[in-house]
Formats: sequence, C-alpha cells, structure tokens
Amino acid sequence: MSWKDKIPGSFGSVDKKFAGHSLDSERAAELLEAAIKANVGFKKYLAEIENWLKAEGCSAAHIQEEMKKVNDISRYFKQD
Repeated sequence: MSWKDKIPGSFGSVDKKFAGHSLDSERAAELLEAAIKANVGFKKYLAEIENWLKAEGCSAAHIQEEMKKVNDISRYFKQD
C-alpha cells in the first residue's frame, strides 16, 4: 500500500475533517510515518493531501482550514 492510500483514513468519511477523532489521529500518524519511510518531502506530502481534498470536492475554504490542521503536529497524537 502506498502512503497516499492512507490519506482518506486520516479524515472523517463524511465531513472530511483531519484527525477529528482519535482513530483518525492514529491513522494520520501512520500516514506521516509511511510518508517518511517513503522518503517523501514535506511539500510533496502537503500537496498530495491537498490534491486529495480537491478530488473529494471540498471547498477552497475547507481545504485551507484542514491544511492548517495537517500542518499542526499535535493533531498526529491521540493523547493530550
């Protein structure tokens, strides 16, 4: 499985919000770990997530808000 295949699991299936649930946070951490293992740079990581959100039909405002969350390292932890 490619690291990109893990992107949807990091988001709510209906609302497309990043790491909004503890299981989404766990999967977001797995996504980040898989991207690192695949030697993916941060810019490419962000671009692929943004492309996925666009392909899902999310609005520009929603994408902007969720990308802020993707950039927030605390979202990748389910504790705290």
